[in-house]
Amino acid sequence: MDGVRAALVGVSAAGQSSGSTVAADLKSALRGDWVGVLEYRDYSEPPTSTKRVDLPTWLSVTSDGEGKQTWHYVYDDGPNKTVDEIEAVTFDPAREQYTAVDNGKPAQTFHVAGYSALKGGRGTLTLTGSGTDSGKPAEIREMMTIRRNLLEVLEETRSAGSQDAFAFRHLYRLVRREAPAVTGAK
Repeated sequence: MDGVRAALVGVSAAGQSSGSTVAADLKSALRGDWVGVLEYRDYSEPPTSTKRVDLPTWLSVTSDGEGKQTWHYVYDDGPNKTVDEIEAVTFDPAREQYTAVDNGKPAQTFHVAGYSALKGGRGTLTLTGSGTDSGKPAEIREMMTIRRNLLEVLEETRSAGSQDAFAFRHLYRLVRREAPAVTGAK
């Protein structure tokens, strides 16, 4: 029995080490300043409308030593209106979870598929969970694509318990604020 327990502890420790590496790679891949656009469905239109609105968006991602990140968004929301939003984010590959706390609201936890396919913190994660959309219970799916200099987060929703297709809610399309160094022949 002790041999089996020791073997299981070894597997668990190896999994935690691997999860720690994935989390560290993600922190490194996401850390920094990003700039781009938040494109969202225009909720002033009927639900069947495909009209969308674009907002210039800035994002600064910082990390603490505890595995948490702070995502600080600034949106240019029209003449003389700037919106500031701070989100505390935790990636937990060992539990296949992602948790976000937005401006003091209750934590939102998602199941995550794709951690094992990341290379150096880059790739695509699929986050699924529940929440609200326009004040109504909803199922939420996010596709987070992380590349060297591109970050895209697509959020889609559908009514809770529905078998309908997921509908577009919003898309962040961001690039690094600083251009990468140019290498190679001209």
